[in-house]
Amino acid sequence: MLNLIDANAEIVRLENEIKSGVRVISLSGLTSTAAKAFVLSQIRCATGSTFVVVTDTNSTVDEWSCDLDFWDNSDNRSQFKVDSEKTSSSRISHSSILTLPSFETDIYSGVSPHAETQEVRALTLWKLAQDKADFLLLSTKSLVTRTLPAEEIRLLGAILKRDKDFAPEELITRLVSSGYVREEPLNGVGQFSVRGGIVDVWSPDAETPVRIEFFGDTVDSIRGFDPETQLSTSQLKEISIAPMREFSASMQDFKDWAFFSRERFSGERFTRNLKDRTDFADEGESFSGWEFLLPLIKPLNASIFDYLENVVFVIDEPQIIEHSLETFYDSMQARLAEITAAGDVGLKPNELFLDGAELREKLDGRQRLELRALGKTAAATDEEFEINPDVLANEGRNLSGSEGVSIVDMRSRNAESKNPKSGNTLPTGRVSASETNPLFLFPTVEKSSDYEIQSRSTRKFHGNVSDFSAEIKSQAKTQIKTFIVTQTIGMSERLEELLREYDISIPPDFMMVGDLSGGFELSSSNLLVYTETDIFGEAHGSEFRVPSEKTKARTTKSMLGAFISDFRDLKAGDYVVHVDHGIGRFEGLQTLDTGGVQREFMLLIYADNTKLFVPVERLDLVSRYSSGESAEVTLDRLGGIGWQKTKAKAKRAMRDMADELLRLYAERKLVTGFAFSPDAPWQHEFEDAFPFDLTVDQASA
Repeated sequence: MLNLIDANAEIVRLENEIKSGVRVISLSGLTSTAAKAFVLSQIRCATGSTFVVVTDTNSTVDEWSCDLDFWDNSDNRSQFKVDSEKTSSSRISHSSILTLPSFETDIYSGVSPHAETQEVRALTLWKLAQDKADFLLLSTKSLVTRTLPAEEIRLLGAILKRDKDFAPEELITRLVSSGYVREEPLNGVGQFSVRGGIVDVWSPDAETPVRIEFFGDTVDSIRGFDPETQLSTSQLKEISIAPMREFSASMQDFKDWAFFSRERFSGERFTRNLKDRTDFADEGESFSGWEFLLPLIKPLNASIFDYLENVVFVIDEPQIIEHSLETFYDSMQARLAEITAAGDVGLKPNELFLDGAELREKLDGRQRLELRALGKTAAATDEEFEINPDVLANEGRNLSGSEGVSIVDMRSRNAESKNPKSGNTLPTGRVSASETNPLFLFPTVEKSSDYEIQSRSTRKFHGNVSDFSAEIKSQAKTQIKTFIVTQTIGMSERLEELLREYDISIPPDFMMVGDLSGGFELSSSNLLVYTETDIFGEAHGSEFRVPSEKTKARTTKSMLGAFISDFRDLKAGDYVVHVDHGIGRFEGLQTLDTGGVQREFMLLIYADNTKLFVPVERLDLVSRYSSGESAEVTLDRLGGIGWQKTKAKAKRAMRDMADELLRLYAERKLVTGFAFSPDAPWQHEFEDAFPFDLTVDQASA
């Protein structure tokens, strides 16, 4: 697609500036992520540089990832070049685009990070430790999060080569310490199994598991196999096994932590909460939230900066980034003071994150491209001046690219922010320039090369194909090249049918299939991009959609277990179970202000009337309580040891049941069976004469 678009002189100048090593470049005018990703993809193609995009939240990271992946593969997005199998959802993202999500878990809540977040972070760090990427996308919180050095991350995973030595015992040790779970047989990512000299393992960056056969300490063969049929599908010369988490700890590490934590938190007020953790650590066992406490004995001596050499940092809206970091630092200090007063244990923020001085030092001297929607002039304006979002919206200056959402007030990220647990309000009010930019990371007075490339949001048609066709005919009379992006081939074909009714034929190369966050117009490149959402609106076209494999898997998963997907049948007073905290009482939904952003939380009440706020996007951690016993329900104590003991007891019961099943099946294997003869013709005649059609369940039984 990129070869069909007119060359943009400003983009060419930007490419030359980056190639020549200009340290700070400011680019203004791009008001949507889709437009920014388009320009950045063109620059990367010309320069071959690695770009590290820093944005404010994980959700914006996901948006950038989607848009960059679209432009990075734009040559294969033509309607007639898309392979339906390749466009269906897959675990494996484009290899050159990596994301490093931040931990959304409150580090002082006593809860471990979500397993999926740990997996993505570990995989990204593993890949960066081995090689460079074209793009790395991360949030401000990830930028300052401390982690392990690259050499330690390499030791959490393994690279095995056929006919080379690698002790199977060493491999098993690494798998266990990096978060893999032993399952016989394995059936999912992050699992491994061992049978004599054969090790099966499924790495998070592999589409299928592999079977590694050892001859002594030598890798004899490496084969990919189908986990359902157990049949080999490929012969491999080499396999990369990535870690499932970036933190590792041995039994001795936990015992050491128990010893030193008693010295660090020796005050009487810490006794009860500390004991809840040391009871496990003394036995060499992990406990909930250990990842944010273990640095007490195993300091985190690196950050993402240590993985990046000769890269260009792309700062997506520097003012927002700075405000986001300031709010984050303030909230960490407030949370530490809160839990300390309550007698709970936690490490200082600078033990887990870079402080402001360290961050400035890490950024100093790094080449960076600053993306400012309004340019440096507006950014340097007196902070007392308030931008009128309505005026900017009328001018088409829309940061998100979504209709009805005007440009972000650059000071909104620094507005009144309440902590969802404490209810404490961070100091706000009329802010001065010194208060707004205490970090002074991206000063507007710094010498830089300034460029401007204006983009505009596209018109929304809300399903009015007549208006859209008139717009297309009008654009055809100009030099502007118009591209249409739909999410599926079926929708692309349906849109073509609709447009033919208005005597419009779209060339195949201008009908594209993929995911793009929004349409935009780039007049300097004579480019206009419409997305399916621009044409039909948010909710549309479901009758044309074929569910992807990912959607099917998600639907199937939602049917299993009792995890809550909506609140229609849940009322205040109902009992629920949180994966990490146990039985609590649901008391409804509450909207709270966190870092200047309104978010919805599920309020759970635990013993001693303690409260837990669970973000609605993390409802996978909560299930409805159900029990065959009629006894009165006892609420668990938040942060207590009772729920951990209950889970440990359940695990032991499951192991006992598994042992019993193994014995049962072993006995069945040894008993001589009776083989029935194949079905005779009369049996088939009898079945064919059955007057009713089998249901789906009957046929699959």
